[in-house]
Amino acid sequence: MTQAPFDGVRFGNLSGRAARGGADIFKWMRTRERGAWPATVAGLNSGPPPQRVTDGSIRATIVGHATVLVQIAGLNLITDPVWSKRIGPTSWLGPARHRPPAFAFDALPPIDAVLLSHNHYDHLDRPTLRRLAERDDPLILTGLRVGRAVPSANVVECDWWQRVALPGGVRITYVPAEHFSARGPFDRNKTLWGGFVVEAGEHRVFFAGDTGAGEHFATIEARFGPMTLSLLPIGAYAPRWFMKPVHMNPREAVEASLALRSRLTIPIHYDTFRLADEAFEAPLAELRTALDAVAPGTPGSDFRLLLDGAPLIVAPEAGHSRRDHPSGEG
Repeated sequence: MTQAPFDGVRFGNLSGRAARGGADIFKWMRTRERGAWPATVAGLNSGPPPQRVTDGSIRATIVGHATVLVQIAGLNLITDPVWSKRIGPTSWLGPARHRPPAFAFDALPPIDAVLLSHNHYDHLDRPTLRRLAERDDPLILTGLRVGRAVPSANVVECDWWQRVALPGGVRITYVPAEHFSARGPFDRNKTLWGGFVVEAGEHRVFFAGDTGAGEHFATIEARFGPMTLSLLPIGAYAPRWFMKPVHMNPREAVEASLALRSRLTIPIHYDTFRLADEAFEAPLAELRTALDAVAPGTPGSDFRLLLDGAPLIVAPEAGHSRRDHPSGEG
């Protein structure tokens, strides 16, 4: 498999596309038209998760944004954990949360591994990672050269397609995404970005991290087979001329799920931090429209919303619990 493009200093995307920069950033700032967001959004009112899930099922609970607790094969995994009130270089600088976490940090069960997709502030939150390291010292899996920003010594940096074995026969592979990295003005693309595939028995869970559309979804499906559960971003996509290289819109997220042949898909990355110009309600409205254009029963078309913070439970024998459907079906 092709590993991440790297010229000795900076990483790139398989497509060769790059994020907008320089003059385009200033153009966006001058011309942006921001859709409406509420000042605050009611909490998700989720009860505390169980300590472990050992019955062969998957239990996935959205905490907020790209943070999802995935309980599988007796392990507790968490994606891009963020409990901070703001995301930025300091506690007072950067976008603020509009929706609180689904449950308090103290209700989080012991974490065995963190799946850290890349180094952007809304994904790599140092205060939360420090709390996790002090409490649980979990294994932190992330991309090449990201570890220097992580306040933990228990870090494994991965290239694309690199696989790490965890207890209980669980395997986690770092996989390509179409994105970029930076935490300041001088470090763009000096660290790697990506997503993860978790293999546990018959289950395959895909966490996309942050990504634009691309052929990498079909490549991932060709290697691993259909996904049991996919976590796909649907927000921070407007304006398209600026965001398209790095963030999918809801229609592209549906296309990605179809390419992955995902049994179930949970949309993420859309109602917690105001990072782009679409209105608060836009991602789910556009997701419903995109799904209406797909024939019922098409593999990859079953998106589930966890708006109340309740978990999605995927049983071992292709069964699953139903929470909500963006088309409005029960």
